[in-house]
Amino acid sequence: MNKVYIANVAPLVNEEVYKYYYDRVGEQRQKKADKLASAENKARCIGVGAVLRFAVEDATDYSFDSLVFLTEENGKPYVEGNPFYFSISHSGDYAVCAISDRPVGVDVEKERELSESFKARFAESVTEWTKKESKGKLTGKGVSDDSDTSDYIFTHEKTDGYVVTVCSDKYHGEMLYYHLPMPTYFLEKKAAF
Repeated sequence: MNKVYIANVAPLVNEEVYKYYYDRVGEQRQKKADKLASAENKARCIGVGAVLRFAVEDATDYSFDSLVFLTEENGKPYVEGNPFYFSISHSGDYAVCAISDRPVGVDVEKERELSESFKARFAESVTEWTKKESKGKLTGKGVSDDSDTSDYIFTHEKTDGYVVTVCSDKYHGEMLYYHLPMPTYFLEKKAAF
């Protein structure tokens, strides 16, 4: 199992859509979102939780609600008992989740021109930056992980002005684009106007 799910989470800035997904992402993600100030940051936080939920229920035989999600000391999330591995990321309007039977890291970033100071300190391009981020998520060491990259396979894909990079020791096939469905009651209400 090696799947990558990506979704545009911009619709979650709408309060009704946000509430629909908020109620489905679990208490840990809800608490994280509650600490955020802007509607956009809240939408990204809940959106990545929604993509994780969909990925778990699509790619595994587990019910999302039956799992216990924990965090290592370094902040890396995992599922109790490690029945599978996952990594999540969000940037701008997009959230992404990689799910695998092997350790995996993923990062998504909006394509943009990087400052000269950022280039000198971290990476020459957004693609190189996502490579560092995804490897750091896989190892749990963050972007400060300067270990050899030759043991890893990096898969890059560009979509709608964003770069998604997956890091693993196994090739990941094409990414699955998941469009978060609007809640039925919201669609019915909108149709009534």
